[in-house]
Amino acid sequence: MRRRDTITAAGFLLLLASGFVLLVTAFFGGEGHLEGLLRTAWVERDPQALLEGAESAVNQDLDRDHWFIQLYGGVQRLTLRRVVEDAVGENSVAKLSTGALNFVDLQREPAPEEASANAAAVAALVQDLEALDIPYRFLLAPQKIQRGQAMLPTGVPDYGNENASTFLQGLDEAGVAYTDFRPLLERNGVYADWFFRTDHHWRPEAAFFVWQALAGVLEEAYGFSTDPALLDGDNWERQVLEDFFLGSQGKRVGSLYAGTDSITLYSPRFDTDFTYTCPLYGMERTGPFSESLCFPERVARRDWFGENPYVYYGGGDYPLAAIVNHNNPNGPRIVLLRDSFACALTPFLALSCGELVTIDLRHFSGNLLDTIAGLEPDLVLTLYTAGTTSNSALFQFEATE
Repeated sequence: MRRRDTITAAGFLLLLASGFVLLVTAFFGGEGHLEGLLRTAWVERDPQALLEGAESAVNQDLDRDHWFIQLYGGVQRLTLRRVVEDAVGENSVAKLSTGALNFVDLQREPAPEEASANAAAVAALVQDLEALDIPYRFLLAPQKIQRGQAMLPTGVPDYGNENASTFLQGLDEAGVAYTDFRPLLERNGVYADWFFRTDHHWRPEAAFFVWQALAGVLEEAYGFSTDPALLDGDNWERQVLEDFFLGSQGKRVGSLYAGTDSITLYSPRFDTDFTYTCPLYGMERTGPFSESLCFPERVARRDWFGENPYVYYGGGDYPLAAIVNHNNPNGPRIVLLRDSFACALTPFLALSCGELVTIDLRHFSGNLLDTIAGLEPDLVLTLYTAGTTSNSALFQFEATE
């Protein structure tokens, strides 16, 4: 076949493919460069224009390295497939009844013994802290799947809430103080709206709302008061970045499968002054809330596959980091044992503290009890999600160098 005929045949095949891709992109509002080109070529039956402009359009709309993921996810959506399996089992993605995504492990079994063992580990830590006269409270952050709701496809298992409740039962039996934030989000607003559609984390709106509730707990249980003006939502500006975030689950299946997320950037209308340090990483940031505790560089550009706008808040998962609130020198010193849900909460919680020290045990090395004792905190908190209460790495409180 002559080269010219080959190119022509390829062009018509592309025209047929364009009709398919248009079906996929029709699910979404807003026309990108590629969709505009496909639509013109399809209407005008002009394969040459498609051949000449396709590469440029793709490069403007999508990361070429992830073009296969995008098309694959689009096909899964067109075929109404609600489970997209991954080579790494725990990274398989299911579409919930709300249209949001959730990680699922299709091979996982209930693990009440793990949850009970983790509760026992917390109880042992609390005993050690009591010997140092340091109070403790566990904070349970919720997962995307609401309790008592059939949100997953038929036959897909999930034991996050079940394991979390077993874990809290163990804390209750051991007399460990805890706060379960699941009921708070269930009672207020639409539960699914507290979470990103394409990521496993809660939205900043949820973290802000939980901070408002937590401030009440800190005052009632420990006498640590937060200025009501700081908690007043009217004293905060909100900037919404639309169609800006493709979360950890969305990155596995592409934006065509379940769309993308917006993210809200909170900025206080009042004066703030912090110093945020992570000695291991050589990080030191000083200044107002939006420059020291938040990371504008994380949202400087939209890059669905290359960036993680969620860590605009707090910067990321640091082994040990400290925040000094210069405007609240008499506030409490709190140590927060944390997972990634704390990224969004940490900047807000710092407003309730004189100093907030965060420790992520997935990355921390050293003697935890000695570290806490050296800090002489007024309170130790743990914030973990329902879905990670079976992750034993987060409960290695006796880890040493």
